[in-house]
Order: sequence, then C-alpha cells, then structure tokens
Amino acid sequence: MKSDVRPATHNDASRISTVLARAFATNPFIRWLLPDDAHYARVGNGFFRLGVERELVEGEVFTNDALSGAALWLPPGSPSPGIGRQLTMGWKLLRATGASRLLRIADALTKFEQARPTRPHWYLTILGTDPSVQGRGVGGALMDPILRRCDETGVAAYLESSNPANVSYYQRFGFEVTGQIDYKGGPTVPLMLRQPLQAREER
Repeated sequence: MKSDVRPATHNDASRISTVLARAFATNPFIRWLLPDDAHYARVGNGFFRLGVERELVEGEVFTNDALSGAALWLPPGSPSPGIGRQLTMGWKLLRATGASRLLRIADALTKFEQARPTRPHWYLTILGTDPSVQGRGVGGALMDPILRRCDETGVAAYLESSNPANVSYYQRFGFEVTGQIDYKGGPTVPLMLRQPLQAREER
C-alpha cells in the first residue's frame, strides 16, 4: 500500500480535487459550510481545488498511483496569511463557492488559523480518500511520509478532525486531542497534536 504513495503534481490537481469532494460529501463540518446538495455538487471540486493548489506550492501533497486519495500538508514555519493573501484567498473562495457561504467559510478558516500551535509543526490541512477505498489503509499510507519525517526530525504534527468520529482513527497514529473549536449553531471540531516518536516514548 505504501509503495505507490508519491508526491502529487499539478497535473494531478483536478482528479485529486474530485476525489476529495467525494470523500467529504457527508463530512459534518464541510456540509455545515456548504449544506445544500445541489450547491455542493457545483462547487465542491472548486472548494478543494483551492487547498490542493495552495499546498502544491507552499507545502507537500501526497497521493498514490490510483489517485484514490490525498494528504495535504503545510510545513513548519508556514506563515499566517497577510492581508494581501487574505484578499486573494477571499476572491478565490468567492469564485469557487459563491457569496452565500463566503463569510461562514472565511470565519471558520480564520478560527482554524488562530487555533494552530505556536511550536513548529507539520499541519495536515486535508486528508481524504475516495469512499470506495476507505477502511483499506490508504489514509495511513498517505500520511506516512510526513509522519516518518516528523519522527526523524523531532517535529510535531497537527490537524483538525473535521469529523469527530475520526478522532479514534487519528489516535492510532499518535495524535491526541488538545482542544476543540465550537461553532455557534454548527459542529464541534476537535484539535489534535502528534508528538514525535521520541517524545512519546519518553513519557
């Protein structure tokens, strides 16, 4: 399973975005942001395409030969977006999702950014696999290259579990819940941090 995991390229972006839209079609957080089925069908691919294209430039994206999933990471020291980038991202979100959900999406992403740890960490912004392969170890294989790098370099990893049901899944890989974000009228999103292997062994 791990043998066919590889860095994604810009040529993969369209297919990865389609897979991620399928992967998150019933995700409680994503569907709170984009609740209308017809609207999600129209804009889901474009919404995830924004993240794929950003991480291809600013971070690392891992997929597999079948393009059945992807793990999107930002590296330690990734800067918070300045006003220029915020305006650019806002315009891209507007074009991708339409005005009706823009403020909710922007507020949600701002809260994510504010909750990130201050210590250096690899940030798993998105992990998704096609529903047809879920439960077959694809997600773990896609995370493995960066998690191994974290252990080798002594750096933490961090994520938001946009589906609380997945907390136990991430715990299998060493992540622990460190807090949560409660969205008014919406879902609770657990925040999870993974200490590098040596730090976990020294406890």
